[in-house]
Amino acid sequence: MPRNLMIVPDQSSADHLSALLPELAVSTTYQSGPWRSIVRWGVGEGRDDAEVVLNRASVLSDPEFSATVRQRWAASRIPRYTGDGSQVVRFYKRYRVYLFDTEPILLQRREIGRRGVQTVRSSLSKETRQVAELAARALYLAGLDVGSIDIGLSSYGKLYVTNCNPAPKLSKRLAKVYAHYIDAWLKRVEARWTASLLAEIREGKQGSCPRFMMGADPEFMLRNARTGRMAFASDFFPMEGQVGCDARRVTAGRSGYPLAEVRPRPAICPLELYENTRQVLARAARLAPYRNIQWRAGTLPFRRLSVGGHIHFGMRPTGQLLRALDNYLAVLFLLVENPAAARLRRSKYGWLGDFRMKSHGGFEYRVIPSWLVNPMFARAALCLAKVIGCDWPKLHLDMFLSAEAQRAFRSADQSFFRRHLPKVLADLRSLDSFKQYAEHIEPFFEWIEAERRWKTGGDLRRSWRLRVSRRMKP
Repeated sequence: MPRNLMIVPDQSSADHLSALLPELAVSTTYQSGPWRSIVRWGVGEGRDDAEVVLNRASVLSDPEFSATVRQRWAASRIPRYTGDGSQVVRFYKRYRVYLFDTEPILLQRREIGRRGVQTVRSSLSKETRQVAELAARALYLAGLDVGSIDIGLSSYGKLYVTNCNPAPKLSKRLAKVYAHYIDAWLKRVEARWTASLLAEIREGKQGSCPRFMMGADPEFMLRNARTGRMAFASDFFPMEGQVGCDARRVTAGRSGYPLAEVRPRPAICPLELYENTRQVLARAARLAPYRNIQWRAGTLPFRRLSVGGHIHFGMRPTGQLLRALDNYLAVLFLLVENPAAARLRRSKYGWLGDFRMKSHGGFEYRVIPSWLVNPMFARAALCLAKVIGCDWPKLHLDMFLSAEAQRAFRSADQSFFRRHLPKVLADLRSLDSFKQYAEHIEPFFEWIEAERRWKTGGDLRRSWRLRVSRRMKP
Protein backbone atom coordinates (compact mmCIF):
# COMPACT_ATOMS: atom_id res chain seq x y z
CA MET A 1 0.00 0.00 0.00
CA PRO A 2 1.45 3.44 -0.92
CA ARG A 3 2.67 5.45 2.07
CA ASN A 4 3.09 8.72 0.17
CA LEU A 5 0.36 10.94 -1.31
CA MET A 6 0.48 13.38 -4.20
CA ILE A 7 -2.48 15.67 -4.89
CA VAL A 8 -2.83 17.05 -8.42
CA PRO A 9 -5.49 19.35 -9.93
CA ASP A 10 -6.67 17.17 -12.86
CA GLN A 11 -7.11 13.54 -13.84
CA SER A 12 -4.75 13.78 -16.81
CA SER A 13 -1.84 14.69 -14.51
CA ALA A 14 -2.88 11.93 -12.12
CA ASP A 15 -2.85 9.37 -14.95
CA HIS A 16 0.61 10.46 -16.18
CA LEU A 17 2.18 10.23 -12.73
CA SER A 18 0.39 7.07 -11.60
CA ALA A 19 1.79 5.21 -14.60
CA LEU A 20 5.32 6.41 -13.80
CA LEU A 21 5.20 6.14 -9.99
CA PRO A 22 3.09 3.12 -8.99
CA GLU A 23 4.39 3.31 -5.38
CA LEU A 24 2.86 6.79 -5.02
CA ALA A 25 -0.83 7.39 -4.30
CA VAL A 26 -1.83 10.09 -6.81
CA SER A 27 -5.23 11.71 -6.36
CA THR A 28 -7.14 14.81 -7.48
CA THR A 29 -8.49 15.25 -3.93
CA TYR A 30 -7.03 15.02 -0.44
CA GLN A 31 -7.24 11.53 1.08
CA SER A 32 -6.84 10.91 4.82
CA GLY A 33 -3.63 9.10 5.86
CA PRO A 34 -1.56 7.96 7.56
CA TRP A 35 1.09 9.25 5.14
CA ARG A 36 4.85 9.58 5.40
CA SER A 37 4.86 12.39 2.87
CA ILE A 38 2.42 14.61 0.97
CA VAL A 39 3.20 16.51 -2.24
CA ARG A 40 0.69 19.15 -3.31
CA TRP A 41 0.57 20.18 -6.97
CA GLY A 42 -1.20 23.48 -6.41
CA VAL A 43 -4.07 21.90 -4.43
CA GLY A 44 -4.58 23.52 -1.02
CA GLU A 45 -7.35 21.35 0.39
CA GLY A 46 -7.03 18.98 3.34
CA ARG A 47 -4.50 18.75 6.17
CA ASP A 48 -0.72 18.57 6.23
CA ASP A 49 -0.80 15.42 8.38
CA ALA A 50 2.48 13.85 7.28
CA GLU A 51 6.06 14.02 8.53
CA VAL A 52 7.25 15.59 5.27
CA VAL A 53 5.09 17.96 3.21
CA LEU A 54 5.99 19.71 -0.04
CA ASN A 55 3.79 22.75 -0.82
CA ARG A 56 1.87 23.21 2.40
CA ALA A 57 -1.90 23.67 2.43
CA SER A 58 -1.43 26.80 4.57
CA VAL A 59 0.41 28.42 1.65
CA LEU A 60 -1.74 27.21 -1.24
CA SER A 61 -5.11 27.86 0.42
CA ASP A 62 -4.43 31.62 0.62
CA PRO A 63 -7.19 33.23 -1.52
CA GLU A 64 -4.76 36.07 -2.37
CA PHE A 65 -1.88 33.71 -3.13
CA SER A 66 -0.37 35.67 -6.06
CA ALA A 67 -0.53 38.99 -4.24
CA THR A 68 0.97 37.45 -1.10
CA VAL A 69 3.87 35.99 -3.09
CA ARG A 70 4.60 39.39 -4.64
CA GLN A 71 4.61 40.93 -1.14
CA ARG A 72 7.10 38.32 0.10
CA TRP A 73 9.36 38.93 -2.88
CA ALA A 74 9.23 42.68 -2.31
CA ALA A 75 10.05 42.20 1.38
CA SER A 76 13.16 40.16 0.53
CA ARG A 77 14.08 42.38 -2.44
CA ILE A 78 13.71 39.74 -5.13
CA PRO A 79 14.08 41.59 -8.48
CA ARG A 80 10.63 41.24 -10.02
CA TYR A 81 8.72 42.57 -13.00
CA THR A 82 5.23 43.68 -12.00
CA GLY A 83 3.77 44.13 -15.48
CA ASP A 84 1.52 46.90 -14.16
CA GLY A 85 3.00 49.64 -16.33
CA SER A 86 5.21 51.06 -13.56
CA GLN A 87 8.31 49.53 -15.21
CA VAL A 88 9.50 49.74 -18.78
CA VAL A 89 11.53 46.58 -19.35
CA ARG A 90 12.26 44.77 -22.60
CA PHE A 91 13.24 41.13 -22.30
CA TYR A 92 15.38 39.52 -24.96
CA LYS A 93 15.48 36.15 -23.18
CA ARG A 94 12.84 34.45 -21.09
CA TYR A 95 13.40 31.40 -18.91
CA ARG A 96 11.01 28.99 -17.28
CA VAL A 97 12.59 27.02 -14.44
CA TYR A 98 10.88 23.92 -13.05
CA LEU A 99 11.87 23.07 -9.47
CA PHE A 100 11.39 20.24 -7.04
CA ASP A 101 12.34 20.65 -3.36
CA THR A 102 15.05 23.33 -3.76
CA GLU A 103 16.45 21.78 -6.97
CA PRO A 104 16.06 23.29 -10.46
CA ILE A 105 15.32 20.21 -12.56
CA LEU A 106 14.56 21.72 -16.00
CA LEU A 107 15.38 25.07 -17.61
CA GLN A 108 13.63 26.19 -20.80
CA ARG A 109 14.61 29.33 -22.72
CA ARG A 110 12.97 31.50 -25.34
CA GLU A 111 15.16 34.00 -27.11
CA ILE A 112 14.42 36.87 -29.50
CA GLY A 113 15.49 35.89 -33.00
CA ARG A 114 15.27 32.13 -32.36
CA ARG A 115 12.24 29.97 -32.92
CA GLY A 116 10.84 27.56 -30.37
CA VAL A 117 11.91 26.69 -26.86
CA GLN A 118 15.39 25.48 -25.97
CA THR A 119 16.12 23.17 -23.05
CA VAL A 120 19.39 24.24 -21.39
CA ARG A 121 21.46 22.95 -18.47
CA SER A 122 21.65 25.12 -15.36
CA SER A 123 25.44 24.62 -15.43
CA LEU A 124 25.73 25.80 -19.05
CA SER A 125 26.98 29.31 -18.24
CA LYS A 126 27.18 31.96 -15.55
CA GLU A 127 23.84 33.30 -16.81
CA THR A 128 22.00 29.99 -16.49
CA ARG A 129 23.52 29.39 -13.04
CA GLN A 130 22.27 32.80 -11.92
CA VAL A 131 18.83 32.07 -13.40
CA ALA A 132 18.64 28.74 -11.53
CA GLU A 133 19.79 30.31 -8.24
CA LEU A 134 17.31 33.19 -8.52
CA ALA A 135 14.47 30.77 -9.35
CA ALA A 136 15.26 28.55 -6.36
CA ARG A 137 15.40 31.56 -4.04
CA ALA A 138 12.16 33.01 -5.42
CA LEU A 139 10.28 29.72 -4.99
CA TYR A 140 11.60 29.27 -1.45
CA LEU A 141 10.64 32.82 -0.39
CA ALA A 142 7.19 32.28 -1.90
CA GLY A 143 6.77 29.51 0.70
CA LEU A 144 6.76 26.76 -1.95
CA ASP A 145 8.78 23.60 -2.58
CA VAL A 146 7.45 22.55 -5.99
CA GLY A 147 6.51 24.64 -9.01
CA SER A 148 7.88 26.78 -11.81
CA ILE A 149 9.37 30.27 -11.87
CA ASP A 150 9.47 32.51 -14.94
CA ILE A 151 12.46 34.83 -15.30
CA GLY A 152 13.22 37.48 -17.90
CA LEU A 153 16.65 38.82 -18.90
CA SER A 154 16.41 42.49 -19.79
CA SER A 155 18.31 44.25 -22.56
CA TYR A 156 20.49 45.75 -19.79
CA GLY A 157 21.49 42.30 -18.55
CA LYS A 158 19.35 42.28 -15.38
CA LEU A 159 17.26 39.29 -14.31
CA TYR A 160 13.66 39.76 -13.19
CA VAL A 161 11.23 37.20 -11.75
CA THR A 162 7.99 37.52 -13.69
CA ASN A 163 5.74 34.70 -12.45
CA CYS A 164 5.34 31.82 -10.02
CA ASN A 165 3.21 28.74 -10.71
CA PRO A 166 2.67 26.12 -7.96
CA ALA A 167 0.96 23.76 -10.45
CA PRO A 168 2.71 23.78 -13.86
CA LYS A 169 0.76 21.77 -16.44
CA LEU A 170 2.08 18.23 -16.61
CA SER A 171 2.57 17.06 -20.17
CA LYS A 172 3.80 13.49 -20.66
CA ARG A 173 7.36 14.78 -21.11
CA LEU A 174 7.31 17.05 -18.06
CA ALA A 175 5.66 14.33 -15.96
CA LYS A 176 8.54 12.00 -16.88
CA VAL A 177 11.12 14.59 -15.81
CA TYR A 178 9.38 15.19 -12.50
CA ALA A 179 8.83 11.46 -11.91
CA HIS A 180 12.58 10.87 -12.01
CA TYR A 181 13.17 13.39 -9.20
CA ILE A 182 10.10 12.39 -7.22
CA ASP A 183 11.24 8.75 -7.27
CA ALA A 184 14.69 9.71 -5.91
CA TRP A 185 13.05 11.94 -3.29
CA LEU A 186 10.71 9.15 -2.14
CA LYS A 187 13.73 6.87 -1.69
CA ARG A 188 15.36 9.52 0.53
CA VAL A 189 12.16 9.88 2.58
CA GLU A 190 12.07 6.10 3.03
CA ALA A 191 15.80 5.97 3.87
CA ARG A 192 15.40 8.68 6.51
CA TRP A 193 12.44 6.90 8.08
CA THR A 194 14.40 3.63 8.11
CA ALA A 195 17.49 5.33 9.59
CA SER A 196 15.35 6.85 12.36
CA LEU A 197 13.82 3.45 13.10
CA LEU A 198 17.23 1.73 13.20
CA ALA A 199 18.63 4.47 15.47
CA GLU A 200 15.64 4.03 17.76
CA ILE A 201 16.19 0.26 17.93
CA ARG A 202 19.97 0.63 18.38
CA GLU A 203 19.76 3.27 21.12
CA GLY A 204 16.59 1.96 22.72
CA LYS A 205 14.75 5.26 22.84
CA GLN A 206 12.04 6.95 20.84
CA GLY A 207 12.98 9.67 18.38
CA SER A 208 16.66 8.73 18.04
CA CYS A 209 18.58 10.76 15.49
CA PRO A 210 19.67 9.37 12.11
CA ARG A 211 23.47 9.61 11.79
CA PHE A 212 24.84 12.28 9.46
CA MET A 213 28.16 14.04 9.12
CA MET A 214 28.62 17.71 9.93
CA GLY A 215 31.32 20.16 8.90
CA ALA A 216 31.94 23.89 9.02
CA ASP A 217 34.05 26.70 7.56
CA PRO A 218 33.50 29.76 9.80
CA GLU A 219 35.38 32.93 8.88
CA PHE A 220 37.28 35.60 10.78
CA MET A 221 39.35 38.67 9.92
CA LEU A 222 42.53 40.31 11.15
CA ARG A 223 43.05 43.86 12.40
CA ASN A 224 46.27 45.71 13.07
CA ALA A 225 45.80 47.12 16.58
CA ARG A 226 48.39 49.83 15.95
CA THR A 227 46.72 51.34 12.89
CA GLY A 228 43.14 50.05 13.25
CA ARG A 229 43.33 48.85 9.66
CA MET A 230 42.57 45.48 8.16
CA ALA A 231 45.40 42.99 7.75
CA PHE A 232 45.23 40.46 4.91
CA ALA A 233 44.69 36.87 6.01
CA SER A 234 46.79 35.83 3.01
CA ASP A 235 49.84 37.43 4.68
CA PHE A 236 49.67 34.73 7.36
CA PHE A 237 47.72 31.73 6.08
CA PRO A 238 47.85 29.56 2.92
CA MET A 239 44.89 29.41 0.55
CA GLU A 240 44.25 25.70 1.16
CA GLY A 241 44.36 23.55 4.28
CA GLN A 242 42.50 23.39 7.58
CA VAL A 243 43.15 27.07 8.15
CA GLY A 244 43.24 29.10 4.95
CA CYS A 245 41.79 32.02 3.05
CA ASP A 246 38.37 32.55 1.54
CA ALA A 247 38.44 33.19 -2.22
CA ARG A 248 37.14 36.78 -1.94
CA ARG A 249 39.96 39.03 -3.14
CA VAL A 250 40.06 42.77 -2.46
CA THR A 251 42.32 45.70 -3.26
CA ALA A 252 43.09 48.02 -0.35
CA GLY A 253 46.27 49.81 -1.35
CA ARG A 254 47.45 46.39 -2.50
CA SER A 255 45.70 43.21 -3.48
CA GLY A 256 45.09 40.25 -1.17
CA TYR A 257 42.65 37.88 0.53
CA PRO A 258 41.21 39.40 3.73
CA LEU A 259 39.07 36.54 5.09
CA ALA A 260 40.57 33.70 7.10
CA GLU A 261 38.61 30.46 7.09
CA VAL A 262 38.69 27.58 9.58
CA ARG A 263 38.04 24.14 8.03
CA PRO A 264 37.88 21.54 10.80
CA ARG A 265 37.68 17.83 10.15
CA PRO A 266 34.00 16.76 9.78
CA ALA A 267 32.34 14.67 12.49
CA ILE A 268 29.02 13.08 13.33
CA CYS A 269 29.02 14.53 16.84
CA PRO A 270 28.81 18.36 17.03
CA LEU A 271 30.99 18.41 20.14
CA GLU A 272 33.71 16.56 18.26
CA LEU A 273 33.35 19.10 15.44
CA TYR A 274 33.69 21.87 18.04
CA GLU A 275 36.88 20.28 19.40
CA ASN A 276 38.24 19.96 15.84
CA THR A 277 37.50 23.67 15.36
CA ARG A 278 39.38 24.55 18.55
CA GLN A 279 42.40 22.55 17.37
CA VAL A 280 42.47 24.33 14.00
CA LEU A 281 42.25 27.71 15.73
CA ALA A 282 45.25 26.71 17.88
CA ARG A 283 47.14 25.86 14.68
CA ALA A 284 46.16 29.23 13.21
CA ALA A 285 47.47 30.94 16.36
CA ARG A 286 50.89 29.48 15.67
CA LEU A 287 50.84 30.91 12.14
CA ALA A 288 49.73 34.40 13.24
CA PRO A 289 50.99 34.73 16.84
CA TYR A 290 51.49 38.48 16.89
CA ARG A 291 50.10 40.46 19.79
CA ASN A 292 49.17 43.48 17.66
CA ILE A 293 47.25 41.45 15.03
CA GLN A 294 43.77 41.02 16.48
CA TRP A 295 41.32 38.35 15.33
CA ARG A 296 37.71 39.43 14.77
CA ALA A 297 34.56 37.37 14.09
CA GLY A 298 30.83 38.03 14.47
CA THR A 299 28.99 39.83 11.69
CA LEU A 300 30.89 42.75 10.22
CA PRO A 301 34.52 43.13 11.38
CA PHE A 302 34.99 45.86 8.78
CA ARG A 303 32.26 47.96 7.22
CA ARG A 304 32.49 46.52 3.72
CA LEU A 305 33.42 42.96 4.65
CA SER A 306 31.20 40.54 6.54
CA VAL A 307 31.99 37.07 7.88
CA GLY A 308 29.80 33.98 8.00
CA GLY A 309 29.49 30.90 10.20
CA HIS A 310 28.82 28.35 7.48
CA ILE A 311 27.75 24.89 8.67
CA HIS A 312 27.83 21.79 6.44
CA PHE A 313 25.27 18.98 6.53
CA GLY A 314 25.97 15.54 5.10
CA MET A 315 22.49 15.24 3.60
CA ARG A 316 20.58 16.76 0.73
CA PRO A 317 18.80 20.05 1.48
CA THR A 318 15.02 20.21 1.60
CA GLY A 319 12.82 23.27 1.83
CA GLN A 320 11.42 21.99 5.13
CA LEU A 321 14.92 21.64 6.65
CA LEU A 322 15.99 25.09 5.39
CA ARG A 323 12.87 26.65 6.93
CA ALA A 324 13.62 24.95 10.25
CA LEU A 325 17.18 26.33 10.15
CA ASP A 326 15.92 29.83 9.32
CA ASN A 327 13.29 29.84 12.09
CA TYR A 328 15.15 27.97 14.83
CA LEU A 329 18.81 28.87 14.22
CA ALA A 330 19.17 32.04 12.14
CA VAL A 331 16.54 33.93 14.16
CA LEU A 332 18.31 33.08 17.43
CA PHE A 333 21.64 34.40 16.17
CA LEU A 334 19.93 37.51 14.86
CA LEU A 335 18.87 38.23 18.45
CA VAL A 336 22.49 38.46 19.65
CA GLU A 337 23.89 40.41 16.67
CA ASN A 338 24.46 44.13 16.39
CA PRO A 339 21.41 45.12 14.28
CA ALA A 340 23.26 47.77 12.23
CA ALA A 341 25.97 45.26 11.31
CA ALA A 342 23.37 42.58 10.52
CA ARG A 343 21.51 44.94 8.16
CA LEU A 344 24.68 45.70 6.23
CA ARG A 345 25.62 42.02 5.95
CA ARG A 346 22.12 41.05 4.70
CA SER A 347 22.49 43.44 1.75
CA LYS A 348 24.84 40.87 0.17
CA TYR A 349 24.98 37.73 2.30
CA GLY A 350 22.98 35.76 4.83
CA TRP A 351 19.51 36.00 3.30
CA LEU A 352 16.80 33.51 4.19
CA GLY A 353 17.36 29.96 2.98
CA ASP A 354 20.86 30.76 1.68
CA PHE A 355 22.66 27.49 0.97
CA ARG A 356 25.19 26.03 -1.43
CA MET A 357 25.49 22.43 -2.63
CA LYS A 358 28.79 20.68 -1.86
CA SER A 359 30.67 18.08 -3.88
CA HIS A 360 30.07 15.40 -1.21
CA GLY A 361 26.33 15.55 -1.94
CA GLY A 362 25.41 17.55 1.15
CA PHE A 363 25.02 21.30 1.53
CA GLU A 364 26.39 24.35 3.31
CA TYR A 365 23.99 26.56 5.28
CA ARG A 366 25.20 30.15 4.89
CA VAL A 367 22.70 32.36 6.75
CA ILE A 368 24.21 32.84 10.22
CA PRO A 369 27.16 35.10 11.07
CA SER A 370 30.52 33.81 12.33
CA TRP A 371 30.03 32.13 15.69
CA LEU A 372 33.80 32.06 16.37
CA VAL A 373 33.24 35.05 18.70
CA ASN A 374 33.66 32.73 21.68
CA PRO A 375 33.38 29.00 22.53
CA MET A 376 29.86 29.29 23.97
CA PHE A 377 28.44 30.56 20.67
CA ALA A 378 30.39 27.94 18.72
CA ARG A 379 29.10 25.03 20.80
CA ALA A 380 25.54 26.36 20.63
CA ALA A 381 25.63 26.87 16.85
CA LEU A 382 26.95 23.37 16.12
CA CYS A 383 24.74 21.58 18.65
CA LEU A 384 21.60 23.44 17.51
CA ALA A 385 22.44 22.61 13.88
CA LYS A 386 22.69 18.94 14.86
CA VAL A 387 19.36 19.01 16.74
CA ILE A 388 17.58 20.67 13.81
CA GLY A 389 19.22 18.29 11.33
CA CYS A 390 17.93 15.36 13.40
CA ASP A 391 14.39 16.54 14.05
CA TRP A 392 13.42 19.09 11.38
CA PRO A 393 10.16 17.24 10.47
CA LYS A 394 8.89 18.05 14.00
CA LEU A 395 9.63 21.80 13.75
CA HIS A 396 6.59 23.44 12.13
CA LEU A 397 6.87 27.13 13.01
CA ASP A 398 7.35 29.31 9.92
CA MET A 399 7.36 33.00 10.73
CA PHE A 400 8.47 33.82 7.20
CA LEU A 401 5.14 33.10 5.57
CA SER A 402 4.58 36.72 6.54
CA ALA A 403 6.10 39.44 4.35
CA GLU A 404 6.42 41.48 7.54
CA ALA A 405 8.73 38.81 9.01
CA GLN A 406 10.86 38.75 5.86
CA ARG A 407 11.26 42.53 6.08
CA ALA A 408 12.05 42.28 9.79
CA PHE A 409 14.77 39.71 9.12
CA ARG A 410 16.37 41.78 6.38
CA SER A 411 16.31 44.90 8.58
CA ALA A 412 17.43 42.96 11.71
CA ASP A 413 14.35 44.00 13.71
CA GLN A 414 15.02 42.10 16.93
CA SER A 415 11.83 43.26 18.66
CA PHE A 416 9.71 41.53 15.99
CA PHE A 417 11.30 38.14 16.62
CA ARG A 418 11.34 38.43 20.41
CA ARG A 419 7.56 38.00 20.28
CA HIS A 420 8.10 34.51 18.88
CA LEU A 421 11.03 33.57 21.11
CA PRO A 422 9.04 31.56 23.73
CA LYS A 423 7.57 29.35 20.99
CA VAL A 424 10.97 28.84 19.30
CA LEU A 425 12.67 27.82 22.56
CA ALA A 426 9.77 25.61 23.67
CA ASP A 427 9.73 23.75 20.34
CA LEU A 428 13.47 23.09 20.52
CA ARG A 429 13.40 22.02 24.17
CA SER A 430 10.62 19.51 23.40
CA LEU A 431 12.85 17.50 21.03
CA ASP A 432 14.50 14.26 22.19
CA SER A 433 17.74 15.19 20.40
CA PHE A 434 17.85 18.53 22.28
CA LYS A 435 18.17 16.78 25.63
CA GLN A 436 21.46 15.22 24.52
CA TYR A 437 23.05 18.66 23.97
CA ALA A 438 21.01 20.83 26.35
CA GLU A 439 23.92 21.75 28.64
CA HIS A 440 25.79 23.23 25.65
CA ILE A 441 22.78 25.11 24.24
CA GLU A 442 21.05 26.45 27.37
CA PRO A 443 23.77 29.07 28.14
CA PHE A 444 23.08 30.54 24.68
CA PHE A 445 19.33 30.57 25.39
CA GLU A 446 19.96 32.34 28.70
CA TRP A 447 22.06 34.96 26.88
CA ILE A 448 19.19 35.60 24.43
CA GLU A 449 16.51 35.70 27.13
CA ALA A 450 18.60 38.28 29.02
CA GLU A 451 18.56 40.39 25.80
CA ARG A 452 22.35 40.49 25.65
CA ARG A 453 24.32 41.07 22.44
CA TRP A 454 27.63 39.49 21.66
CA LYS A 455 30.78 41.60 21.86
CA THR A 456 32.88 41.41 18.71
CA GLY A 457 35.38 44.21 19.30
CA GLY A 458 37.91 42.08 21.18
CA ASP A 459 40.44 39.49 20.07
CA LEU A 460 38.76 36.09 19.78
CA ARG A 461 42.06 34.41 20.73
CA ARG A 462 41.47 35.63 24.30
CA SER A 463 37.99 34.08 24.55
CA TRP A 464 39.31 30.79 23.10
CA ARG A 465 42.35 30.93 25.44
CA LEU A 466 44.79 30.62 22.59
CA ARG A 467 48.43 31.45 23.07
CA VAL A 468 49.32 34.99 22.02
CA SER A 469 53.00 35.77 21.54
CA ARG A 470 54.62 38.93 22.88
CA ARG A 471 56.02 39.53 19.41
CA MET A 472 54.72 42.45 17.39
CA LYS A 473 54.12 42.34 13.64
CA PRO A 474 56.07 45.22 12.11
